[in-house]
Amino acid sequence: MNGAREYAKLFTVGQYGKLYITAGSHARGKTFHIYILPEGVTAKPNGPNAPLNVDAVEVYGIVSGQPGWTETYGWLHEGKWQDDFAQLVKEKEAEIAARNLKIELERAKMEAAEKNKIQKLLDAY
Repeated sequence: MNGAREYAKLFTVGQYGKLYITAGSHARGKTFHIYILPEGVTAKPNGPNAPLNVDAVEVYGIVSGQPGWTETYGWLHEGKWQDDFAQLVKEKEAEIAARNLKIELERAKMEAAEKNKIQKLLDAY
């Protein structure tokens, strides 16, 4: 859904420092929530889209619309966690870009090897 799609494809459900992220989907699209955990707490997940089994505060989630149909996601509370999350997003995007570059380089290497093999066969004729 609006505000969830771009983040849900970057993250898996889990704890990222003091942030706990749930990324999932339903029939109409992606879902995405961010919770702040108390200091020193390790999250105890309660399913991919459910709140945690610890005291946590949801800071990113549904801000408008009807859940499951027309929801829009955004910041429920503003603070320095937004900067931490922005840094996580940059890191995830960099990981994906590096992985895509590696795949592209491997593909180019394989294509060059195939061209070389074909050319050798043609030259040997």
